[in-house]
Amino acid sequence: MTDLLAIADWPDRVEALVARIGAPLVTCRVLAECDSTQDVARSLGVGGVVVTGRQVAGRGQRGNHWCDTGDDGLAFSLALPATDDPQRSLAIATALVASLDVLHPGGFAVKPPNDVLLEGRKVAGVLVEQSDGVAVIGVGINVRQASFPDDLDGVAISLAQVGVEVERIDILERVLPGIVTAWAPS
Repeated sequence: MTDLLAIADWPDRVEALVARIGAPLVTCRVLAECDSTQDVARSLGVGGVVVTGRQVAGRGQRGNHWCDTGDDGLAFSLALPATDDPQRSLAIATALVASLDVLHPGGFAVKPPNDVLLEGRKVAGVLVEQSDGVAVIGVGINVRQASFPDDLDGVAISLAQVGVEVERIDILERVLPGIVTAWAPS
């Protein structure tokens, strides 16, 4: 179960972030726990953002499961207008690298089409699901994990494992504006 005290200030901060970014973002939800932020964002429609303290049934590319290790990762999704540009996942991963690089300069890289690596291991992933004119963009970022399940050991990494101590909500505030900009038509 999510530590509700740990995310007590998230609703106000996410609401302020959405207001600061503005269109196309219009609404937000902060949930203590949910199955998938993708599903909640789709229900909000275009302009919706959802962030959760814990995601218990996250999805990855090609039907993979996104491993949630509890209250240590950041999971969020946003719903934006659909696009036919096949490079948008790559653009979002690139925006994540640009936003995070200041925390550990030179340590981040994009692994096409949609992964972000830190020192050669996966620190973040992007999932884009499009239908009915809506693109739901899900992002998972490993923030404070000290270890991972055996099947991810040596494959996954968190910001904390390279000495970056930061709150999950601070990461959302750092990366969300770049994601919205990266999705915008060029």
